[in-house]
Amino acid sequence: MNKPKETSLHLTAFLSMILILFTTGFAQEAHAETDETTLNILHTNDIHAAFDDFGKVSAYITEVRETSEHFLYMDAGDFASGNPVVDLNYGKPMIDVFNLAGIDAFTIGNHEFDYGQDYLQENMESSEFPWLGANMSTGSSEVTEPDPYVILDANGLSVGVLGITQAPPATAPGNTVGMEFDADYVSTALEYQDELEEQADVIVALTHIGHGPDQRLAEEVEYFDVIIGGHSHTTLSEPAVVNGTPIVQAGSSLDNVGELELTYNAGTDEVTSVSGGLQPVSALEDVDEDVQAVIDGYNEEMDELLGEVIGYSTTGLSRDGRYNGDAPLGNFWTDAMRDFGEADVAFTNNGGIRDSIPAGDVTLNEIYQIEPFANEIMLIEMTGEAIADVLDYSYSRNNRNQIDLQVSGMEYEIVTGMTGSLQEVKLTQDGEALDPDGLYTVAVADYIGTGGSGYNFEGTVVSETIGLMTEAMTQYAQKLTEEGKDLDYTSENRIQVTVDPSGPLPGETIGSTETGLYSANKHAHDVGLGNLYTDSIRAKTESDIAILNGSSITGQIPPGPITDEQIESLDSFGNTIVQVETTGERLRDVILEQANYHNGVDVQASGITYTLIPHEGSGGFSEAEILLENGEPLDPETSYTVSYNDYMHGNSFYHLGDATGDELGPVWQSVVDYVQTQEEPINYSNGSRITIDGQEVDPDPTGRISVAEAIANNSGSATVSGYIVGSINNNQPVLGEGSHAPSNLLLADSPEETDRENMLPIQLVNNTPVRNGLNLVQHPENLGEHVAITGSLETYFSTPGIRSPTAYEFIDDSEEPDEACVHGAWSSSEVYVGGDRVKHEGQTFEAKWWTQGENPNDSSRWDVWKLAEDCLDEEEGDSYPTWSSSDIYVAGDRVEHEGHSFEAKWWTQGDDPNDSGQWDVWKQIEE
Repeated sequence: MNKPKETSLHLTAFLSMILILFTTGFAQEAHAETDETTLNILHTNDIHAAFDDFGKVSAYITEVRETSEHFLYMDAGDFASGNPVVDLNYGKPMIDVFNLAGIDAFTIGNHEFDYGQDYLQENMESSEFPWLGANMSTGSSEVTEPDPYVILDANGLSVGVLGITQAPPATAPGNTVGMEFDADYVSTALEYQDELEEQADVIVALTHIGHGPDQRLAEEVEYFDVIIGGHSHTTLSEPAVVNGTPIVQAGSSLDNVGELELTYNAGTDEVTSVSGGLQPVSALEDVDEDVQAVIDGYNEEMDELLGEVIGYSTTGLSRDGRYNGDAPLGNFWTDAMRDFGEADVAFTNNGGIRDSIPAGDVTLNEIYQIEPFANEIMLIEMTGEAIADVLDYSYSRNNRNQIDLQVSGMEYEIVTGMTGSLQEVKLTQDGEALDPDGLYTVAVADYIGTGGSGYNFEGTVVSETIGLMTEAMTQYAQKLTEEGKDLDYTSENRIQVTVDPSGPLPGETIGSTETGLYSANKHAHDVGLGNLYTDSIRAKTESDIAILNGSSITGQIPPGPITDEQIESLDSFGNTIVQVETTGERLRDVILEQANYHNGVDVQASGITYTLIPHEGSGGFSEAEILLENGEPLDPETSYTVSYNDYMHGNSFYHLGDATGDELGPVWQSVVDYVQTQEEPINYSNGSRITIDGQEVDPDPTGRISVAEAIANNSGSATVSGYIVGSINNNQPVLGEGSHAPSNLLLADSPEETDRENMLPIQLVNNTPVRNGLNLVQHPENLGEHVAITGSLETYFSTPGIRSPTAYEFIDDSEEPDEACVHGAWSSSEVYVGGDRVKHEGQTFEAKWWTQGENPNDSSRWDVWKLAEDCLDEEEGDSYPTWSSSDIYVAGDRVEHEGHSFEAKWWTQGDDPNDSGQWDVWKQIEE
């Protein structure tokens, strides 16, 4: 009787338990869903006073704020410098619109210091938002200390924002006197980790240090949920994820507003997802009328002042070309400085020239646009030698190898070796050499005059400031206008960069190449330099595949020795290696997308080969057929380890995935390491890895073109190979021997050419290595020589020609030398032992015994070097050095003496070959 009842009770209890468990589980699942919170962040950076469209940006901020439950707006610095309306009001217009838009956090950028400490303090006091800078201290200055971080309440969600600014900030050093900046961004971030994790649900790094440093920060610091960056003006269309940390940046000049959406789970206390993109400001339509009224008010207030016409230019004043020589705007600018200060010489740096001035009326507004930094002019008395030191530094600093200083009152020529490394600076004034001991008054921008960018203008400061740069240019423009002159400037050859192909290679020899390694045809197929670079980083990382974009592979390594500094000089960007895991499909997409964007090959590779398939009947490519090294097709679904550089990793159009490895060092160092491990010369066959279907591989790896090609397509820069057949003197061609002009050459595809229409005239600019080495007046022996000349393809002598050549090299049409005669160049720092061979001044020498520092052409009393007889030219093979009584000879050495050839049987010194003592150490060679 009781059994059924007991069973019923057990069943009821079991069903009740199931119901409880089910409802409890459902409740827990529902609770987990409600724990998910979405945080929306809008962000800007590097606005640079471009506030005219901020009315639209403010309206968009308001719209997103009103539709988001949890919202913040942040800016990553550099609101200042770039618009005279803002800059002449020392940044106040931007503070006003930021306040109206309700900005939540702001990190100090380097240009916020540009207005000086008084205005920096005023702007901080006027702000209704926190200024952040965890790695800076205002020290003994009177500027308020910024907050290292701020904890923001986003409608119940706590968000910690840590600010990090550039250290030291790129501004005039006088603007930061008394302040201190810590360049160890990682240590700064780790210092505040515990505080932020204790107080915040979500943690943001709001930085103004640049995309590269942001990536390195993400590699070392793991507690940030996102890094919002600035300073490098990088446009990231989606977050770049490094070591699990998303990094974003929105370009510059208010082109975009960055959008972020973070999902925070309160149950696990972690951000579970981050997504982001960019909203182009040009696509926004709604306008915040209150903000726009402020903008319009400032613009109207400044219109009358900035609209004043101060001159007219028919040519325009362009800054283009300033990194390769003197630019029209650079010439006007420095002329104005020199006139303003009544100086002998004037310099300004390229980084301060922010825009060009178009042809037409020149207004005050344009003067302030090209110089937004309120830089002042210093006067310094300097020696010619001190000026030369400054120009040496300006070109070679940080291995940039490019022009940085525009000049007035003198000229300078940068002479480089084949790798672009500085060899010499030549200074002239009105064509005469500058006196190294002479004293010159130099007008210079105070940014560099006080140590900005590492400059040291050594001399006596005559005046710390004589006025604003903008004032100097305004007054000079008005002066020229009053004299009835237009503001017309061109490039005037005040600055020249020339190449001395005979210059020594810098650094230590680490290997050699017989074929040369070039980048010239990289848009058509794989090239030697690309193969070397990708093989090197693949070997360094032991990856399946390595790739590099075309712009990362530029330059040439001519046949001969390879040095470490030669490799380093080819990498002006200093890119580092990044290793990732990616799918075959993503790798294929990057290769194909970039080929279409660049209209040719962009990605050089190791570990794969590929062929680009052109679209039928239209431009671009429809497919990239990719094979692995073993010949199997690349599998779209398979994961591969791939190495590339940090530039590619940081840009969405190249980005392949999360970084997997540790710090892997610079790309160039991996190339040096790789070359040092190679026992044989490094030679590559171009076009063996990458081709475009239907296109032939260029057989010349140097990318040289023929004279006929240069005549048919006479534009751009190129290297043209041909034979020197004559020159033009008094507008008449002079072929073969005759009265040649020193100022030009005629180049043809055949040394026997006589038709002027098939000849390319080459300008030989005075006082350049190209003219000094090639002109037929000083070097009549060059007639008929085969040469390659690099220069600008443009009309010369009213026909297609080359102007302003920068480099040349003679082409050896003879057969390749015996391998026994291919050696690295002699180095004074190397230790050599008996049997070692070297190249020196066109000859092959062999060491007789241990030696260091002894020139093969003058190897001291011990005569430790001898010419390698088997490497002498054929016509030289039957003649030998003249015997000298002071030289030491060993067995096998041969000499000429009194019309006969002799060979030493053993060691000898002072024994006349015709009467070689009782030991008869010389024997005559039979004719």
